[in-house]
Amino acid sequence: MKAPHIILRAVAIVLAAGIGLALTGAADVPEGSLSKAVSALEESTGGKVLEIRVVDEKGHERFESAVAKPDEIIYMAVNPVNEEVTKIAIKEVPAWMLDWKLTAYVKSIQKASVPLAKAIADAEAIARAPAIGAGLAKPLTGTNQVLAYNVELLAHGKRTRIAIDATNGAKIANPDELYEPWTPVKLLRG
Repeated sequence: MKAPHIILRAVAIVLAAGIGLALTGAADVPEGSLSKAVSALEESTGGKVLEIRVVDEKGHERFESAVAKPDEIIYMAVNPVNEEVTKIAIKEVPAWMLDWKLTAYVKSIQKASVPLAKAIADAEAIARAPAIGAGLAKPLTGTNQVLAYNVELLAHGKRTRIAIDATNGAKIANPDELYEPWTPVKLLRG
């Protein structure tokens, strides 16, 4: 899929999710928005979302995602410039250019049987709070045999994390065990 088609679909995704164009911080994200954005991204790209998040850095608020396809990863950043203008940045990274960490994420997401959108909705129901970020917790490796999603939520003004098993949908007791600082969005952002 070429970038111009993705840009048109990106605008539709952001509008459908209710985030991005009016993004002024994570507190503005309504419950259900992130799972809708995941569904729209996966439907429009034919890939699987590795990670999606609302970044609410003061003055640099944006929506970012990394979508895995068999032959590439698509990184998308949607930046509200002002109320009327939105800047959309898209980077398509072919599979042969991926480092070993991103390759491990792509291979792992293919083994997930629970959709990320469902994991987000389940975490929001558990916490009764909106999700502001979600994605594959850690790729499967020789030292990690747990395929799970980390869902970050904004509950009572504080960020919290819930881990959901990506194979059976169960809540994982200790999400801290599955924390990975180098997420797909961070790896692709540069």
